[in-house]
Amino acid sequence: MTTRRSAVSSLLIPVVLAVILPAPGLGQVLETETARPLRAGELVVGSAFEFQTSSDGTESAIPLLVEYGLTGRLELMVEPVASTVIRPKGMSRASGVGDLEVTTTWLVRRETSGFPAIAVAAEVKIPTARNTLIGTGKTDYAGYVIASKRWGQVDLHANLSYTIVGQPAGASLSNILGGAVAAEYPIGRRVLAFGEILANTASGGGADAVPPGTPGAVVPEAAGGEVVGTLGAGVFVGSLT
Repeated sequence: MTTRRSAVSSLLIPVVLAVILPAPGLGQVLETETARPLRAGELVVGSAFEFQTSSDGTESAIPLLVEYGLTGRLELMVEPVASTVIRPKGMSRASGVGDLEVTTTWLVRRETSGFPAIAVAAEVKIPTARNTLIGTGKTDYAGYVIASKRWGQVDLHANLSYTIVGQPAGASLSNILGGAVAAEYPIGRRVLAFGEILANTASGGGADAVPPGTPGAVVPEAAGGEVVGTLGAGVFVGSLT
């Protein structure tokens, strides 16, 4: 993911519930990217409900996902956000579609007993959101270095990312350095529990930002520096095995 929607500097623990049609893993509902590309010709369709709260207000979203394996090493992922509702304290409620993200991931090295799988990814955030509380209205570009390693039944993932942030008129935004770690653990044949922690530097945006058009302004929906934690579970229509 490129620029995160919330702009807070505290630890958030949203709970995510997902339904996946059928899939070999749960990377498709993680914000953390994984070095687990789909097999050639394999298609995954999924959705989730996300909710988070902080001292700045609450936010909920319904992201969708279409993921397709182009080859055994290359996959394409398209992530529209069907609905976002933001209720900031002291400000009007905002709702509407979110931005669209398109990501290609290339598996550089397969996992071995002593070394993790390594992948790289390129992502474009297309500004489909029309509300400035939901999106910046500009295109962002991000690159990722990804590692994934299994220890027993636990599948671990780690990311480093760099985002080139689009510049709205009259704004001054910085590019973003990010990192993430995640773990997945199967519970039975149809449920996969997961947790992750993500962090990023600030782009210069935030809930108290000066309105766009003001000299030197930043944008309320541009990312602030933050650390975000997530706990959740995925329920599979098919089987994990």
